[in-house]
Amino acid sequence: MKKLCTFFLFSVLFATMAVAQDAPTVITQPAEGNTINLYRTTTGFESVYYHGVPHKGTGDWQRLVFGNDGAVYLENPINSFYGKTWIKGARTEGDTIAFQLPQAIFSEKDVSTGELNYGFLYCIHAAKQGGKDTFVPNEGKENQVLKYVWRNDSLIMVVKEGEMIGMCRANGAWTSYAEATYKATRKDDNKLAPPASAKVWDGLVLYMDMAGKSQLYPVKYAIDGNDVYLGDLSANVKGYWIKGTKNGTTVTFPPTSYLGIDRTTACYVYVSSAVMGKGKNEMGNEFDKACMNNEPLVFTYDAEKNSLSTKGILMVHKSADDDRSTYIFDTYRYALINQWDKKAAAPMPPKPTAYQPYDPSPWGGPGGLQFMLSYYSADFDYLDPAHLYYNLYIDGERQTFVPATYKNLKTEMTDIPYTFYDQYDFYRYDENSRAIYFYKEVKEKVGIEALYIDGDKRLSSGITEYQISPTGINFATAKQIERIEFYDLSGRIISHPEKGIYVQTTIYTDDSRVSKKIVR
Repeated sequence: MKKLCTFFLFSVLFATMAVAQDAPTVITQPAEGNTINLYRTTTGFESVYYHGVPHKGTGDWQRLVFGNDGAVYLENPINSFYGKTWIKGARTEGDTIAFQLPQAIFSEKDVSTGELNYGFLYCIHAAKQGGKDTFVPNEGKENQVLKYVWRNDSLIMVVKEGEMIGMCRANGAWTSYAEATYKATRKDDNKLAPPASAKVWDGLVLYMDMAGKSQLYPVKYAIDGNDVYLGDLSANVKGYWIKGTKNGTTVTFPPTSYLGIDRTTACYVYVSSAVMGKGKNEMGNEFDKACMNNEPLVFTYDAEKNSLSTKGILMVHKSADDDRSTYIFDTYRYALINQWDKKAAAPMPPKPTAYQPYDPSPWGGPGGLQFMLSYYSADFDYLDPAHLYYNLYIDGERQTFVPATYKNLKTEMTDIPYTFYDQYDFYRYDENSRAIYFYKEVKEKVGIEALYIDGDKRLSSGITEYQISPTGINFATAKQIERIEFYDLSGRIISHPEKGIYVQTTIYTDDSRVSKKIVR
C-alpha cells in the first residue's frame, strides 16, 4: 500500500551506513542567482526492491543555478531519485562545469538509533563483488570529478565509457540509483495568459473518462476577439493557459501546446489532441489508452450558451514526445465546457477503502488509510475544489502534519487541500481516491472529515469514524462538526489565529465539545 516501498527500502539501504565524524551537508536550498529551468532526458537505473531497474525519463523538470556566490548548483542530479537536493560545483575551462564528488544528496534518521544516515553521489563504474555484478566508486579524487558542458542553452553530462553517477552509502556500497546518460535543454515557464481585454469565465467541463463514466472538472476559459484560451486544465498546473483561434463557430488549438511546469511531480506538462489506441502493462497485456495525435484539437463554440464542445480527446500529459500511460495526467473525451454557477455546501462524507497499521519497529512502516473523496454536495452540486479540504483524526484527535516528520511540507498543515499530494505521504491514485500515511499508533479509531472552507466558513461532511478492531475496521456513527472556535489564553475568541498559544474548541451538532491547547 505504500509508495513503491520507498520508506522501507531506504530503512534497509541505510541501516548500516556509517556517519562521518563531521556531518555532511545536504544542500536543500542553493544560493541566490540566475536560475535556469531545464527539460531533461536521461537513462539509468532506479531502485526497486533493492535491484537496479533500467530507467528512462524525458520531460522531467530540473533547475541549474549560477549563484551570486560564484558557485554553480544542479538540482536532483539523479533523475530516478527525486530528493529535492542540490550538488555544488564551479565553472572551469570553457563551457565546462565541474562538481567534486562525493557530495551528500540524501539524509534520513535511523529509526532505531536516531542518528542521521546519508546517501552520497559518486562517479561509479561496473565491477563484481561476491560474484555479482554491481557498481563501485571510482578510486582517486581526480576520478571523482563530475563534468557537464553548458553550451547554447543545453547541458550535457560528460562521463567515460562504462561509468555513471550513482548514489552510494558512506562506505561506497551502491544503492541501485544511477544515471548513465543525461542531456537537458533550457525550457522557460509558460507565461501565456489572456489579456486584460479578454472575457474570462469559470467553467465546468463535462467529459467521459477512460472507463466510460461521465465526470466534471473545473476549468477556466476566455475569449478575446478570435483568440480563445483554456486554463486550469490539471490540478498541479493551475494558472497556466493554452491558446486557440476562433473562426466562426470553430475553435482550433495546435496538436500539442505547452502548458507549464508541474512543480509537485517535477515535470513539464503539455496538452495534446489524442486518439484512442493501445498500450501494454508490465505483464504485456494490452489496454485501451489515449495516444498523441498529429491533428489539431478542434472545438465548437456556441455563443448563445457560451459553451465549447469537442468530439475529440484533450489529453494532459508529461513530456512533449512521450505518451506512456504513466505519463498521462488527465484525459477529457467528448468534452463540453459550460459556464459554472458556483455554490457553497458541505461535501458528502469520505469513504474508506483500506487501512494499514503503524509499525514502529526498525523494519516497519507508516500507518495508512485509503479513502474516497467526493466533490459533490448532498444536493449533487459540484463544489469548487479550491475550497475543499479534509482532516485526519486519530483516536478522536485532529492531526496536524509538521515538516519535521513530513519532509515534503514547508509549513505545518491541518486542513489538507483536496488538490494537495506529494505521492509520498499524501497519495493520489485518481481524481477521487487518496491515501494518507501517518507515523502514530491508532488505539481505537481513525476518522476522515471533508470540509468546504471559505474564510471563516467551514461546512463539514461530519467525521466518518472507523473503529479499529483485531479483524479490521468497523463503521461507527459519523459525528457532525458544527463549528471550530479558537480562544487566546485570556478567553477571547480569535477569528484568525496567528503565531502563539490558543485553545481550540470543536463544537459538534449534539452540543458536545472537545478542547485542546495548540501552538501555532
